Amino acid sequence: MAGSDGMVWDLNGMYFGQGTPSFSPESTSSFELRVRYNQLEDTATAEVSAGAPHAFTFPDYIQVRAGTTTLIQPKLVDINGYEMPLSLTPSIGWYAENGTFNSEGDYLATHTGRWAISATAGNVSGNGIIDVIPGDAVASELSFVDDPDTFVAGERYELVFDRRDADGYIGFVSPSISAVTTDSGGLSEDDGRIYWSPSEEGTATITGTDGTVSTELVVDVIHGNAIELVMAMEPKMAYAGDQIAIVLKAIDVKGNSWTVEGSIVMNMGNSSQISDMNTYQLIQATTTQSWYFEGNWFDNDTGAMFVTDLAFDVHPGPLAFIILAGDGAQVPADGELDLTPEFYDAYGNQLPDIDLNWTIDGSDITLDMMLNDNRWVATSVGGHEIRANADGVFATIRLTVTAGTAHGLVTNMDDGLEVQAGVPTDLFVQVVDVHGNLAEATEVTTLINSTIGELIASPTGLGFWQFTGKVSGNYDMIIQEKNAQHVVPITIVAGEPIRIQASINKASMAEGDVVLLEAYGIDEFGNIVAMEENSTVDCNAGETTFVTEGTWELSLTDGGTDRTCTFRWNGLLAQTFFDVDEVLLGGAVGSTNTAMSMAAVLLCLVLAVLVVLARKAASVESNDWVDEAFDEDEYEDDDEDDEEFDTSPEDQDDTPLHERHGMTLEDVTNLAKEAAKVGVMQATPATEQGSTGWYVDVSEELQYWEVTPDGEWIRHE
Repeated sequence: MAGSDGMVWDLNGMYFGQGTPSFSPESTSSFELRVRYNQLEDTATAEVSAGAPHAFTFPDYIQVRAGTTTLIQPKLVDINGYEMPLSLTPSIGWYAENGTFNSEGDYLATHTGRWAISATAGNVSGNGIIDVIPGDAVASELSFVDDPDTFVAGERYELVFDRRDADGYIGFVSPSISAVTTDSGGLSEDDGRIYWSPSEEGTATITGTDGTVSTELVVDVIHGNAIELVMAMEPKMAYAGDQIAIVLKAIDVKGNSWTVEGSIVMNMGNSSQISDMNTYQLIQATTTQSWYFEGNWFDNDTGAMFVTDLAFDVHPGPLAFIILAGDGAQVPADGELDLTPEFYDAYGNQLPDIDLNWTIDGSDITLDMMLNDNRWVATSVGGHEIRANADGVFATIRLTVTAGTAHGLVTNMDDGLEVQAGVPTDLFVQVVDVHGNLAEATEVTTLINSTIGELIASPTGLGFWQFTGKVSGNYDMIIQEKNAQHVVPITIVAGEPIRIQASINKASMAEGDVVLLEAYGIDEFGNIVAMEENSTVDCNAGETTFVTEGTWELSLTDGGTDRTCTFRWNGLLAQTFFDVDEVLLGGAVGSTNTAMSMAAVLLCLVLAVLVVLARKAASVESNDWVDEAFDEDEYEDDDEDDEEFDTSPEDQDDTPLHERHGMTLEDVTNLAKEAAKVGVMQATPATEQGSTGWYVDVSEELQYWEVTPDGEWIRHE
């Protein structure tokens, strides 16, 4: 198609090209052409017809029945294969290898078989093949062309029916593909012929139906030539505990495989787990690991060398053990325990995580554990048993839940604790967590001053704390553990006395006075202990009367500088020393002033009586008798005074008293300090405390005291 470069062509509505495109029609028919150039357009119809006659072509497959006449009509085509009417040739000459043609092309089949035919018209000719087959089968047998001895997978074998019809014609007939079935391999059609291609080794059955006659073939199929070498393992997936066989197998074109004897070399693995069994390698797998083998085999049939390799991993075996963390653990009630389950097979290989069923003390907690990622949250104190299972494998742990973080404290003495100073007393303290669980408090401290009392752990057991009071009184003891605090009211009473402190309420005393004795015990911490009436008080200055606790009334009847009162209570002893001024008449009438007043009154009375007597009956003899009586009394007093103070200077010893008893002044001072400390005179080294002998009091005076069997103390000057 000629035109300028700017022309645009389309053919049957499809763009064809620009300028002068060329067109080669593929069929004889009409074509619509259209050309555009700027605003110009034109269309035309092209008729394509065949060229000059060139050859006759017959159908690829012509089948006729023996004894019948069939019109054979070949196609007349030009050199390009385009068909044209047969009428364009004046006459056709026919030829048949077997059978006969008439001038019209009718073929009479006389013998079964495959025969060559031809047609000729001048210099135009053509050849074909015609199959003459028997008529409808009265007997038929399925068979293979050329009747092969072996059937190899991957090869192709032609199938035919060996048919005999009612007219006695016998021959091979290619079946239709729909008339043949097989249980192995495949069927195909090529030029009207049916082929069977076996695929699997073993027995194969082919069934055919020829009209109303059915027939079948049973054959044995062998593998074909090797096209590939593979190294196979049995089983396909390897697990710890399996016996794994490594073999070399050849494969044909249809995928059939068979074991061959080649060389197998291990490049990665564990040599202790592998055994060479000549034609294969046997692995007793126990650990999860990677294996790698290389192999080769020479095929004597084809002269080809094949190589292959195999890599695989041994996976853990079936679940055999479940390991849970936390066995024997102590978990706070407001804490959690990550059980981190681990899974192992019988050979100790770890498996990936497996979903578990969970119970605690027989109650199912699977959902809770799943939602909490295998972390168990403790709530109630005490011992618990957690069990997990999967695939019939169980794991159990036992743990103890203790109280959680102290939220509060409770004691067995919340109403108040009364203790005796110096006597340890147990206080049972428990912590309370947010769930209300109770547990023994083990880290209790107190804010109370240590000079008032001390709180330490008690040997009684967990939760028991030993409080020892020191200073008597009422207190609020604050105890705490971590952030929890609690107040316990405490009353400390004085402890057992270790000494007695005694005193007299007057500094100057005389016979006839009544004074108060005050005494009390003192414990080791200096607390005052009241003395009861059952205390013993012995005084050599008069009689005592109990007034109230720690107080006695003393009536002074015996004066002197060696007066003492001895207090005895609970095995303790204390003495107080004092001086009592002597008065006239032994104080029977009161103090000395009172006695002098009474004496003056009496003297006045006597003088008055004497005056009266003198006036009434004065007598010389009476006067002389009175004078003699007074003179005798004076003489007796003079004699006694002379006897008492008449001592010779030669008999006096000027050695200090303390040196006579083997003591220094420092020794005397030390004994006086001890006496002031304990409130009791201290015996000299030569005297047993509490027995008759020499003592030193707070005044550092060395005194001699006699202790009677009745416990009375008598001082001797």
